[in-house]
Amino acid sequence: MKAVAATADAALELLKQRAAELSTGFEQLLSVDSTIADACQVWLEEVRTSGRVEVSTLEGYQDSVRTIVIPACGGIMLRDLTVGRADRILQRILATRSISAARKARSALSLICGTAVRQDVLSFNPIRDVQRLPSSPKRQSYLSPGQIETARALMHAWRTAPSDGPRPDSRKLEDGMDIMIGTSARIGEILALRRTDVEITAKTPTLLIAATLVTTRQYGMRRKPTPKRARQTRRVTLPSFTAAAVRRRLASAGVEPDAYLFATRTGRSYSVSNFERLLRSFVHDNENALREANIVVDEFTTHIFRRTAATLVEQAGGITLASRLLGHASEAVTRANYVVTPEQVDPVTAMILDDAIGRLTNRARGA
Repeated sequence: MKAVAATADAALELLKQRAAELSTGFEQLLSVDSTIADACQVWLEEVRTSGRVEVSTLEGYQDSVRTIVIPACGGIMLRDLTVGRADRILQRILATRSISAARKARSALSLICGTAVRQDVLSFNPIRDVQRLPSSPKRQSYLSPGQIETARALMHAWRTAPSDGPRPDSRKLEDGMDIMIGTSARIGEILALRRTDVEITAKTPTLLIAATLVTTRQYGMRRKPTPKRARQTRRVTLPSFTAAAVRRRLASAGVEPDAYLFATRTGRSYSVSNFERLLRSFVHDNENALREANIVVDEFTTHIFRRTAATLVEQAGGITLASRLLGHASEAVTRANYVVTPEQVDPVTAMILDDAIGRLTNRARGA
């Protein structure tokens, strides 16, 4: 770089100006001698100040760094993080922890190395070339219409059975199940519903899924004004059993437009943790009856209701309709994570082949 001016001082000042114009615009915080632990802190601060992620996402990153990444490799210098070493780190986490921990570590390390690449400390991101990690086993159960009826009856009996003490308010449980199955909404989205989100008196009752509940260490529980992802906002037409559940919730809700359908005695939203605790209590008390109905007890969580909606809709209306109901941008996500493919192939395939090959066989015989 050169600069020409009338005096040496003027030329030096001009050089400084040009250097500033070529500056990357951030302070160099990392070097090849920095450790992965150092890079973790720089990356987390970069994420925090960017304002592009939710508080819950940032706290998830912080937990991954504190409990997985730093214990596994925090003392390693960035200059020593080769593809082979990164791969061995992830495989060790996979062997000693879990698939979930290894996948979280890979995601965090890739983003951390991305920061190091942008600061010219690494020439490339070594995490991109490590071997693929296995996916978590896909849950394979959903509720058939008959099993839904059984579960609903068990919930009713559990709620109304004589007891020495007060019974849990499992009306929330029954209504929550019916609304989740009828809309495919997540539990946080259901508990965030307010009176203003429902059009129950219309000819075709609908429900707007436009928010969810999130809980963070910084703010506690709050209503986030979008679903899990903003693009998943959608209005769903309600089947009759879901509309009936919504009417029951409206009857017990406050009269204000922003009154929650699932509310505590003080008018706040019922929390996800309390709902899931109520469901676990029901499952514990009714385990034998659920097993007799061929319901997979270990998978009887709020997730099974969303999976049930996806599977039943896909079987009757196809993957595109199921994906739209769940709010997915990709049908592949619906197929891979929610739709349970039955073992029995539709018998109509035999009829199609019989018809086609039968015509060919008859033609050949006639010849």
